[in-house]
Amino acid sequence: MSLISNHDFPPYSPSLGIYTGSGASHSWLWFVEILDRMGFYNVHFVGEKDILSNALEAMNVLLMSGGDTFAMAEGLGKEGSDKLKSFIEGGGLYIGTCAGAYLPLKSSMNFLNQFNFINVKISNISRRLSETERSSFQKYACSSYGCDFVFHVVREDVALKMMNGYQDNGKREMVAPLFGGPSMLPSEDIEPIATYQGFTKKTKFLVEEGLAERTLIGNIAVAKKSMGKGHLYIFGPHFEHPDYPWCNLFLAELIRNNQNGRPPQVQKDFSGNPIKGEALRELLKDLKRELSNSRIMASGMDDLSVSWLIGNKYYEPEKISVFINTVWNKLKDLESMSGLEVEKESLLRCIEISKEITKEIRTIKSGMREQDDATSLAAELFLDLKTLSSNFFRLYFGAKRNQALNCPVGE
Repeated sequence: MSLISNHDFPPYSPSLGIYTGSGASHSWLWFVEILDRMGFYNVHFVGEKDILSNALEAMNVLLMSGGDTFAMAEGLGKEGSDKLKSFIEGGGLYIGTCAGAYLPLKSSMNFLNQFNFINVKISNISRRLSETERSSFQKYACSSYGCDFVFHVVREDVALKMMNGYQDNGKREMVAPLFGGPSMLPSEDIEPIATYQGFTKKTKFLVEEGLAERTLIGNIAVAKKSMGKGHLYIFGPHFEHPDYPWCNLFLAELIRNNQNGRPPQVQKDFSGNPIKGEALRELLKDLKRELSNSRIMASGMDDLSVSWLIGNKYYEPEKISVFINTVWNKLKDLESMSGLEVEKESLLRCIEISKEITKEIRTIKSGMREQDDATSLAAELFLDLKTLSSNFFRLYFGAKRNQALNCPVGE
């Protein structure tokens, strides 16, 4: 249940960018869900090409969620790092969770060493393990990190202790889901906001509990770093997960209270031909039909014990349905809006990509029956799923902004 009503925040304040480019996995869809739920409609979707083309100049906030940190860093490159640094120092707000939290941390690794905004070490890196632990732990969830690897000790819910000054409505303890985010060691370069306090009944241990305790408990889960006029907030756990309303509220307050004098920007994602009325309803039916086909093809894949290593991250079949169903559910909301008008070419593009997605899923399922390696095709599929979702949500939030501007507050 949302703790914030849909009219608590003006639709044009602030301008938020969600990163959907190289390395971004499915968890940016959680930002979509909670921002929509809380009435932040001035939402835009940016990849590395957009950032290199100065898209951040029109943003107040950049949200970077989970995925493959190396792919993010490689995609953005040194120029992207410079753009991001300029954005923050000019008063921008950077909120990074999981992979988005690792990105600005100090590293000597190629691509990551182009960022190094925050001088912090992490406890969940293999050089802190004994030889016995290091040898046995390579069988568990980990990501290559040069001669070392970043390892993950638990999944699901962990208990957090909030620092003084960061206790929402007096809540000193929070619970949030952890899916591979960093455990940070104390550093003079950051202000701690929350530490890992303990485990819960929902915690799933990937290693023996003693190692999990040594890796997490007492270390920093959430931190802040100021740069110029702006700030970086980095989260190990996923505060943007829609099932954790107190965490969502915490993010909303950060967004609302950290604008640092940057004026809100009104920007248009598209400049093509608008479509409305009966012609629009017919195209929405076409998109719904294609999404339905994709949903049918993806059904039954969620429980398959297979995954594909794309870059440095494993993708499971269940994530296919996550993308499709998120668009499917919001499409129903879009259809119900009165006076709806969207950009025609982008809607046609969504229909086109949906057709490709159905074909790709069908081919993958066929290949799985024949035990073919579908990694290459899965990489194309997940890229198309991201493209479909980001294109659709550009239309969706554009329609939401128009609707909010034409609807008196309180209705």
